[in-house]
Amino acid sequence: MSEGRVRTDFDTQPPVPVHEYARIVAGVNVGYDLVFTLATCFLRALHQPELDVLVVGAGGGKEIEQFLPSNPKWRLVGVDPSRDMLGLAQNAAERLGVQERVELVHGSIDSLPTDRQFDAVTCLYVLHFLPDDAKLALLRGIAARLRPQGALLVVSGARVDVGDLSGDIFGIWQQHGESLGLPAERMAKIIQQIVSQQANAIAAEDYVGLLRAAGFMRVVPILDVMNGGMLAWIARP
Repeated sequence: MSEGRVRTDFDTQPPVPVHEYARIVAGVNVGYDLVFTLATCFLRALHQPELDVLVVGAGGGKEIEQFLPSNPKWRLVGVDPSRDMLGLAQNAAERLGVQERVELVHGSIDSLPTDRQFDAVTCLYVLHFLPDDAKLALLRGIAARLRPQGALLVVSGARVDVGDLSGDIFGIWQQHGESLGLPAERMAKIIQQIVSQQANAIAAEDYVGLLRAAGFMRVVPILDVMNGGMLAWIARP
């Protein structure tokens, strides 16, 4: 397992510029809209009309937009280390008229008391920004706040080996970003930056190991995008 990345202050050094977040995150993450569709289906499949959902990495407000308007009895608590990103989430809640069912917390999972229990947790596009020890600490914090019959949905980037087909993979990736409005030079620079970090990224099996170390004994993969570049798992205690 890798040593992980240098810790980041998400208020002063966000991994994605806040004013460009929506465009960049959709352009870089192939399958972005599909992930949120599946996340909504995951929550609905729990068959709990009055669902308490914890969103780890709630900044930006995508989960608020996706989960709440068509599920009027769901309640959402969101945590995020960036005040600016939480501002976007708050704006989304107010624009959609769901702010009474939303609580946003600046900080980490440890900012919530352990007696705050949830039916489900989503952690989408978060773990790959954290060093390995912080990944495990976050997953353990989630496990401590999940009700006994609850479930977690995790989506994260992983280390990949594309071998001789790297030109094809990166070409598709480049065209995906451009098709969603990212300038060609900007998209190429983002790809180069992510590829340069691959040596410190962890593989899919390492994520499964972290989930089990955190107390999630039942782990099943549900999505594999771009040869494992982005993966999703459902995990239960």
